[in-house]
Amino acid sequence: MTESDDAIPGPPPLMELARQLISERTRPRDYYPRGYEKTEIPRDICSPKTLGRLESGRYRGIKLGTVLALANFYRTPPALTDHMANLVKAARANDWCSEYASALDDNGWFYQQCEDNATYMAFHSFSLFPSLIQGPAYARRIRATTKVDFDAEPDWDSGIKFRQQRRERWIVSKRPALIIMGEAALTINLGPERDEILADLRKTAALPFADIRVVPFSAGPYELQTWELNLLEYDGGEETVIHAQSPRGSGFVSADSTRGKFFTGGLKVASGHSIELEDFLK
Repeated sequence: MTESDDAIPGPPPLMELARQLISERTRPRDYYPRGYEKTEIPRDICSPKTLGRLESGRYRGIKLGTVLALANFYRTPPALTDHMANLVKAARANDWCSEYASALDDNGWFYQQCEDNATYMAFHSFSLFPSLIQGPAYARRIRATTKVDFDAEPDWDSGIKFRQQRRERWIVSKRPALIIMGEAALTINLGPERDEILADLRKTAALPFADIRVVPFSAGPYELQTWELNLLEYDGGEETVIHAQSPRGSGFVSADSTRGKFFTGGLKVASGHSIELEDFLK
């Protein structure tokens, strides 16, 4: 493995695994309020240089034994250890797309962890409100119009409460956010909740750190139209990451990678086509 190889973006499982390893190393502990420094990791597990590679999200020579040894040293909870092991297997698989699907976290807790630590966020969704700005009325509308048959009835009440707690964490943090959605999100039939939905959305848009924008149909097709995108930027030199989702799949990518630059460029184009929410609603 050469240094130039480390510069090649790894598959999405590596990016997620890297952030998990950083989170585990730096989480507060008794006598270690800022977690461990890289130089404090026992050399019989890995060197600081190797750990830096593992935490870069690009090191394709990752070994399951090393990750399990790190998890043991960090005293990582068993469920998270198993999840990281699945990410290692997915990253090493020839067809990581299918492997990664089985390693994904269904509850989205990892994404929320990334989101809560971000200092700047950008979101794009063509046909739905991004969940961070969904109010209770919109969540109830989703519940009322959902036609999918589930094996077990979802706990909608807990789901709505969860979304509101997530939104409140963002509001309390005052992290700047650029939120772009397509006109379709506002022109679909919002039903009897329409006035409450729009009033709540206007209230969110009035926050000084929120920039909510709409791409009108008149803008025509643009690169991100079929994608849902979440860009998360951090302080302290941490790498900007993107969580991208489409009908073909989803995953985390580095914003500086070739694929990441496609998304950031597309976000810039979408932003250029957009108008402020209040102007759209006039």
